[in-house]
Amino acid sequence: MKPSMLQLMPSLVLSAFVIGCLNPPPHADHGSTAELMIHYGCPACHVIPSVPGAVGKVGPSLQTLAQRSYLAGVLPNTPANLEQWLMHPQTFQPGVAMPEMGVSQEDARRIAVFLEGRR
Repeated sequence: MKPSMLQLMPSLVLSAFVIGCLNPPPHADHGSTAELMIHYGCPACHVIPSVPGAVGKVGPSLQTLAQRSYLAGVLPNTPANLEQWLMHPQTFQPGVAMPEMGVSQEDARRIAVFLEGRR
């Protein structure tokens, strides 16, 4: 029996998110941190207040990230650890759904400051 389009829809949507996350656009000068997060595809997977279109449900909401004790349940939530997580999530939790996005150290610092400021 062939699967219907309705049955295939969840797989198609997830595939679109994964493909979008694996191919970030080339780096450009981004005026705001919101634009920077859009550049790296963060809104596709996360809810992020103050970032247009950031209503993703694949990853956790980042609204209260600064209030959490741990990042991804494995790293103490410090600004330095958040920067490292943003740059290399697979190093700290291999196989985690968050892919390596090629986030530069400067961009990770800007995103971390933005997220930490939401206390």
